[in-house]
Amino acid sequence: MAIREGCWDCPTCGTTRLLGRQLACAGCGNRRPEGIRFYLPDDAAEVTDAERLAEARAGADWICEHCGVSARATQPRCPGCGAERGSSPQQQTHEHRFGEPAEEAPRALAAAAPAKRRRGWKGPAAILAVIGGMVWYNGPVETTATVAGKEWSRAIEVQEYRTVQEEDWSVPHGGREKRSFRAVRDHRQVLDHYESRTRQVSERVQTGTRTYTCGQRDMGNGYFEDVTCTEPEYTTNYRTESYQEPVYRQEPIYDTKYAYEIERWLPDDTMWARGDAAKEPAWPAVRIGAREREGARIQRYVLRFKDDDGKTYEREVTPEQFARYRAGQPVTLRMKRGGNGGQVEIVEPDAKS
Repeated sequence: MAIREGCWDCPTCGTTRLLGRQLACAGCGNRRPEGIRFYLPDDAAEVTDAERLAEARAGADWICEHCGVSARATQPRCPGCGAERGSSPQQQTHEHRFGEPAEEAPRALAAAAPAKRRRGWKGPAAILAVIGGMVWYNGPVETTATVAGKEWSRAIEVQEYRTVQEEDWSVPHGGREKRSFRAVRDHRQVLDHYESRTRQVSERVQTGTRTYTCGQRDMGNGYFEDVTCTEPEYTTNYRTESYQEPVYRQEPIYDTKYAYEIERWLPDDTMWARGDAAKEPAWPAVRIGAREREGARIQRYVLRFKDDDGKTYEREVTPEQFARYRAGQPVTLRMKRGGNGGQVEIVEPDAKS
């Protein structure tokens, strides 16, 4: 497995990219302290020198329990204070698999790294700008106009109580049965037979294994060793398979159906009344005959507006609003900035901010 030399950053003077083999900072001369973090640059080359390989494979550095500086695994005494190793602890080792969340970068390196320059309309700022533009485009805008016209319409439905012929699976209350007969009420699927068919079937077959570099192990001494993993390799084979496909038929389900006559209130006519600002809204006159009654009532009120630029707008309003506004009266209209001018609402005087 390949071994690469990492780097460390001096926490005292901020010197960055010190080689992993260096036990002291080249900038300030301070010894590498306890808990230092090693990192592997993207351009780190594989170590091939025999002396460096032996240094890397000797084991993790140990941390002097007296002065806290780092010493090589092959050094029996601390290079800082000269004390024997004794029970001094080792530098921690770490293993990182590719694809896992990376550990936080060392502070000195992060501070020294130049900020990346944003290019083009990318990232959250561009998304926020687009959203802001859409909000602005669809946002409200107000304009002053006058009431240019008023129209109203009212209608009353006239219903007649008459005898009708109907069919159903039962006779409702008030119905008079005329006849009954057998009819198809539903269908069910019934297995009829099987037919021979063929189909292509795929199957994955293992053909071997492959070994690949899946991570790196911090050896605790300034060097990193590649971590290898193995995974099976597959190929897809196809074969023709015969099978029996079921074929179904739709079988009818019969039931008794009834023909009957019954009295129902049914729409017969609609009476309308229409007018404008010159005529107060009124319901149409309805003459009710025998076996007739009034049904649903419909009413619609529309105001038309014109602004200073000559643009016209229309709004369906409530009866109260229709009665409140007079021809020529100034009003404030609110609409979408990017709208087509037809979707407007009246800004009531008490709703203005």
